[in-house]
Formats: sequence, structure tokens, C-alpha cells
Amino acid sequence: MKTYEGGCHCGAVRFEVQAAQTIERLLECNCSVCTKKGILHLPATDDAFAILSGEDKLSLYQFGSTEAKHWFCRECGIHAFGRPRNDSSRYTVNARCLDAFDAIRTDAELDFFDGQNHPKDAPR
Repeated sequence: MKTYEGGCHCGAVRFEVQAAQTIERLLECNCSVCTKKGILHLPATDDAFAILSGEDKLSLYQFGSTEAKHWFCRECGIHAFGRPRNDSSRYTVNARCLDAFDAIRTDAELDFFDGQNHPKDAPR
């Protein structure tokens, strides 16, 4: 495991995430909010994620079912991490906010997640 640090654009919010030494996979979701944000998801369990500074600078955005939680910096507006509605017991870090994103993106493959046809939206 390796510790990756990251943060928002203005630096007010900083966090760290524990992940594989080489991150081999990032998720790209096509739901309306992920598409507009351009987020590449790196899943992380609660014990692998920590806010280092700026928790008081975070705002929460929710829509639709309000199951998903999207935290962003109130100062610069950058979405740094959230909790996805398909597994609200974990975080999803915006890999683009990681300090080492350029190197990570070189090694990581993108896996597609069809958020437009989310499993929780299927008729029961």
C-alpha cells in the first residue's frame, strides 16, 4: 500500500488515501453529475481515507435520491471526494485531485460504470 495525498485547487482542503503501490484502475461514470465534473473515481474504504485539513471548508451536494454525497471546497468549487450511492460505506476519491495524478493516469486503465442506468434505478 502507498499513501497518496491530494486536495482541491486552492489548497484549502487536503486529504490522503491509501491505495495500491501502482493504481491500475480508475472508474469513469457517465451519470449526469460525474460527466459534468469529469471525475475519475478511486474507491477507498473508510480506514484508507482521511481528511488532513479544511474539513470546515467543505460543502455537501446531493441530488435525486440523496444517497450519494458529493463534497466540494466552498472556496474553489472543486469536488475532491464523495460517497457513491452504490456503496455508501466507502469513499470515492476524485483521482484528478491527487498530487500524483499525472503518473497515476499513465499507469491506470479506465473502467466504465454506467451511472445513467444505475442498478438502484432498476425496477424492483
